[in-house]
Amino acid sequence: MNLKDCRDSYYYNSGKASDICRNLGFAGLALVWAFRVTSGEGATVPSDLRLAGVLLVGGLCLDFFQYLTGAIAWGVYHRVKEKRGTSENQEFLAPVWINYPANVCFYSKQIAIALAYILIVISMYSSFWM
Repeated sequence: MNLKDCRDSYYYNSGKASDICRNLGFAGLALVWAFRVTSGEGATVPSDLRLAGVLLVGGLCLDFFQYLTGAIAWGVYHRVKEKRGTSENQEFLAPVWINYPANVCFYSKQIAIALAYILIVISMYSSFWM
């Protein structure tokens, strides 16, 4: 095993985690919507699911910001290196901090979606079995 193998494994697993998290976010919003309460004034989300809905939307926003911050950081860094005369095949080390914003978004979205599902499970448990 070498660093490339580790990096490839990280990219594969983090990409899969992002895909699954995104799907869970949309599925969770569908669950929240399915448990809405309709009345003559319209539909409202039950109070115990509102925070879950906010966390799901927040998680999906963090998913977007993960890729946006990564694209901006790497795009700007590429342009700076290009302006400094770095050739296409020249080897160099990237700064350690360049992935920090995207990594913060990545881990935050996982936490937000997980917390939302905990709240959904608690709500469903209390609705069906209590």
